[in-house]
Amino acid sequence: MNDKNIDELINKALQEEQALPEGLSRRLEEQIDAWAATEEKKTRSLTRRRTLYWLSGVAASILLCIGFFQYEVPSYAPDRLHDTYTNPEDAAVAAEKALLLLSHNLNKGISRVNDAGQEIDKVNNILNKHLND
Repeated sequence: MNDKNIDELINKALQEEQALPEGLSRRLEEQIDAWAATEEKKTRSLTRRRTLYWLSGVAASILLCIGFFQYEVPSYAPDRLHDTYTNPEDAAVAAEKALLLLSHNLNKGISRVNDAGQEIDKVNNILNKHLND
């Protein structure tokens, strides 16, 4: 083969490559337009969502401020501002009774904890006896 034949073959191949099927250009343009439209819809949706989040935050802040400024501290009756016992001896007797009740309940709880500890020790001893045999 000579150089002329090679050039002809290359030119022929290039011409065949450049020939596009009929309607391909139109289909490509339609596909590109469809992709652009979906991307535009996504962008609009994202913008709307961000705006909605922003407006929700502003509304929540406003409601929080309104609630904060509308809150009133309850006023107490004047008799509630004083001690429960006006007589110190009565207060001492009531405190002594409360401390005795606390002591009794605490002792009862401690004895139950001790009983549980003894039961745990018994179980551990039985387990160790069976594991070591």
